Amino acid sequence: MSLMTAFSNAISLHQPFKYFGRTYNQIFVNNNGHLTFTEPLYSYNPILKSERDLIAPLWTDLDNRRGGTISYREDTSNAVLAQVTAAVNQYFPNIPFAATSAFVATWNRVPFYNGGGVVTFQVVLAYNFQRSFILINYGNIPATTQNWLAGYITEDSVHSYTIPVTKAPELSSSSNINVNGQWSFNVDGSPKLPTRFIDLEEANIVKYIADNRSSEAIKLQQPFKYFGRIYNQIFVNNNGFLTFTEPLSAYNPILDSARDIIAPLWTHLDNRRSGTISYREETSNAVLAQVTAAIKQYFPNIPFAATSAFVATWDSVPYYNGGGVVTFQVVLAYNVHRSFILINYGDVAETGQPWQVSEVLLLVHCANEKQQQQQHTINK
Repeated sequence: MSLMTAFSNAISLHQPFKYFGRTYNQIFVNNNGHLTFTEPLYSYNPILKSERDLIAPLWTDLDNRRGGTISYREDTSNAVLAQVTAAVNQYFPNIPFAATSAFVATWNRVPFYNGGGVVTFQVVLAYNFQRSFILINYGNIPATTQNWLAGYITEDSVHSYTIPVTKAPELSSSSNINVNGQWSFNVDGSPKLPTRFIDLEEANIVKYIADNRSSEAIKLQQPFKYFGRIYNQIFVNNNGFLTFTEPLSAYNPILDSARDIIAPLWTHLDNRRSGTISYREETSNAVLAQVTAAIKQYFPNIPFAATSAFVATWDSVPYYNGGGVVTFQVVLAYNVHRSFILINYGDVAETGQPWQVSEVLLLVHCANEKQQQQQHTINK
């Protein structure tokens, strides 16, 4: 859609956009080279402390009455999503990501208000329900005597960033990703869990806010293979582990427990005091792409595409004896042939309690390079 007024109307987003911990369902494209979320902004003089969230590929005084076009589109086509996903994966290889929406705004040959040339640039918001990225592409940017600013701003100024160039034409020849004229930023903010965690929008909370309890039997949509055995259900136990055949109330870890257990952090935890324990089996394209990318990164020689992911998260749950809280997550990534465990640790406070963890990343169905199954535990 082309834009001829000072700013667009409120553009309703098909999918919410997360920006440093805040979630927006609409966006405004302002003629003077910036995006806002809560309201349009007339200002042509850039204000670093604007007390609002703002993305500014090139905030300056522009005049599309004299020429050029300003256009925008939210795109969910497979071709565009694949393109922006590939770009983000290239620039942020350590962050599993698959875009489910892309908002694209383009200023094409729009003149400076005071004359002296025209500018061409584009900003792309690439995002899903968990992660948000900005991709900025600069075409020809001539010199100008006008005030200008390039970067992004947050309402509290805590995360604001200005692209570190002194002259406007340098935007076309500089980069933070080693591609001239291109800049990319991760802007979701990850306010709660570490960035490598899978942040589910609609996780189920374990019902029992009680000592040494567990979830009810959770029926899996797809069976999970675990060292030759197949399970159709799972239990999330409050004390930091998963079981398959029945819940387990034990808070002292037992290495020889005569049952299959996955223990991201088996110790005595007490969710009666605070924190949440949540779980969800995910088959959405976004989450499956995220866990598949992680497995491919860690096991590049094993062909794999996840068809299901079971995610359980202990978020800021206190130790029973006090002394701090723990945050960690276990992900079962699997299909009908292969099963993997990914364990992500956030803040884990010291404790004098007994505890046990499984190895941080395990291939639990396929033999390793020596054609032998291995499992490692740490006891304390």
